[in-house]
Amino acid sequence: MKQFYPIIIALIFNALDIISGLIAGVKNKDIQSSKLRDGLFKKVGFIFCYALAWLIDTQGSVIGFQIGVAILPIIILYVCTTEVVSIIENICKINSDLLPAKLIQLFHIKTGEE
Repeated sequence: MKQFYPIIIALIFNALDIISGLIAGVKNKDIQSSKLRDGLFKKVGFIFCYALAWLIDTQGSVIGFQIGVAILPIIILYVCTTEVVSIIENICKINSDLLPAKLIQLFHIKTGEE
């Protein structure tokens, strides 16, 4: 079970993004089914990435994958970083007193705009 902790944590990040996005949409009266549907498909894509990376990491050698580095931690780091940025944006939509750039700076996130 311990091997699935990183995936469970990533799923929590995914859920926080969905929930904070829904709350922001309700607050700003901006819920659109197309945005929700696109977001859900994005999350499904992430879940497939987790499954594929886990499968390659744990069973890939059976069919000849000799990568030499675990893929799952890389996928989870990438996904969770994008989710943190999205969650911060949603938090700032919920509470307009908070500035996204300041929160991103507080969380030490590099956005590429620096």
